[in-house]
Amino acid sequence: MEIQRKRLNLRDTVVEALAVRIITGTYVPGTALPHETNLLEEFAVSRTCLREALQLLSGKGLIVSRPRIGTVVRDQIDWNFLDADMLRWRRQVIPPQTYLNELFAMRRLVEPEAAALAAERATKDQMIQIRSAYEAMGARSPHYSDDAIEGDVTFHRLILTASGNALFSGVGACIEESLRASIRLTSQPTVEAPDSRSLHGAVIDAIEERDSEAARHRSHQLLDVTLQSLKDAGYAPS
Repeated sequence: MEIQRKRLNLRDTVVEALAVRIITGTYVPGTALPHETNLLEEFAVSRTCLREALQLLSGKGLIVSRPRIGTVVRDQIDWNFLDADMLRWRRQVIPPQTYLNELFAMRRLVEPEAAALAAERATKDQMIQIRSAYEAMGARSPHYSDDAIEGDVTFHRLILTASGNALFSGVGACIEESLRASIRLTSQPTVEAPDSRSLHGAVIDAIEERDSEAARHRSHQLLDVTLQSLKDAGYAPS
């Protein structure tokens, strides 16, 4: 078990190192990665470990194996940008403002429509779960607790699921990453965090009332409040 864990850790180290190089343009789309022999020497891992790492990168759309050429970096259009690992890697290497802009734009496109659909389609059990996540948030303060953060993230992901749209559920990792980034920025003691809890409550109220227009409108309001708090923290997603 310990040997397997160590091998997986080594594999993940290789995956992240190569992914970051691809994302930052060290390895340009259309060009081949260094030969397997060179990568084995650089990372000091087994051939099995390296090939597992390359398979993972291939699954995320970053690379493809081509006969007589080797392992080639794919065009960005093929990258799985909504993959949880991809989100994390890009957060490490691109400017924070650019990263936040992208995430917030996705939230504006998805969340209000997901809330409207949830008002039409959510089951009783799903409404209970969303309400429970809302209650877990507690009172918003500059010292946002871990439980409150998890409640907030769960609240939004449950609404995506309750929309009944599998594609909306599929962007859950992106929405979660945006939420955590926003919370990190707006929960600093130097920033007066708005009490968005009441707006979260207004969203679930509308869903429970089966009022899709109200759910959409209140979700937009909640995002507007988040945008203002980000501006107050020195960030202004466009």
